[in-house]
Amino acid sequence: MNPKVSVVIPTYNRAATVQNAIQSVLAQTFFDLEVIVVDDGSSDDTGKALRDAFGNRIRYYFQRNQGASVARNRGIAEARGEWIAFLDSDDLWEREKLEWQFRSLDQFGPQCGACYTDVRLFNHSETRTLFQMAEENYRHEETMGVNPEVMRLLVRPGGAGMVVCLSSLLARTDLIRGTGFDPTLLYSQDSEFMFRLAVLTGFCYVNRPLVWFDRSPAEIRHVGVSSDWNKMEFFLQDSQLRLEGLLRLSENLPRQVRAVIREQLGAIHSGWTNWYLGNREYAKARHAISRAVLLDPTFKFAVKWLLTWMSPGLAVRTVRQREEDRKGSVV
Repeated sequence: MNPKVSVVIPTYNRAATVQNAIQSVLAQTFFDLEVIVVDDGSSDDTGKALRDAFGNRIRYYFQRNQGASVARNRGIAEARGEWIAFLDSDDLWEREKLEWQFRSLDQFGPQCGACYTDVRLFNHSETRTLFQMAEENYRHEETMGVNPEVMRLLVRPGGAGMVVCLSSLLARTDLIRGTGFDPTLLYSQDSEFMFRLAVLTGFCYVNRPLVWFDRSPAEIRHVGVSSDWNKMEFFLQDSQLRLEGLLRLSENLPRQVRAVIREQLGAIHSGWTNWYLGNREYAKARHAISRAVLLDPTFKFAVKWLLTWMSPGLAVRTVRQREEDRKGSVV
């Protein structure tokens, strides 16, 4: 008999931490599950460590290093459960995580084919949960409920907009297989995946912190083919690709969501403007700020457009001064 839930855990060179993640799944109060670990080309004997620790209690697959999206897609393909949950190999679950999610799914019925929970951070100074940090953008009022604004929030991954963490997600397998992870994206591919999932189904939630999310420094978490995450140019390229893809779904999106996508894409082109100005590539900077204005015709972009076209040297000095001001405010 197939299990009800397949838990997909991608991993890369985390032989120790992935064992803690697996233990947190096997300790669930919900027992009808399988654990699928996809090793994305580890060189630290992860496979041997897992065989010694868990034997046939998990299903283990090895592939060459291709990134988390490819690893998750392999896990999805191997899953036998009616539902799929994801857990990053450095994150952890509380024992009642799945049990609470099925309570929520039972309550909200067929309108929701996905459920997420609140999340606590570790290896980080922040003591608030993700739901608490996001209250300015969306407040989860009840212990269990349906979030009608999940698409809008998923346009802005990270920071206060990070309401849905992939390690807290549980969703129907047929919906996940119809969505899949985009292997061309390495930055925020999880939010892009969940956005497309939200086009297909409603998201309910459990207002309890049932996941522990590792927020170690980026240079520790982003390794292998994901190491480019730490470079600004790569961030801009990947974010532009993600947002342009979301915009192509516009006919299926609410007007408010389309507006947020255009606003965010405008901000990315403004970021490209800064990048090109810093490299004295003024023609490219003018093109980038012109695209930003077309997407989001605000006063600040209009002023930046004027400076970039009329006095690029002044634009460079203005950008650098603002960057210094931001650094000073952080300190």
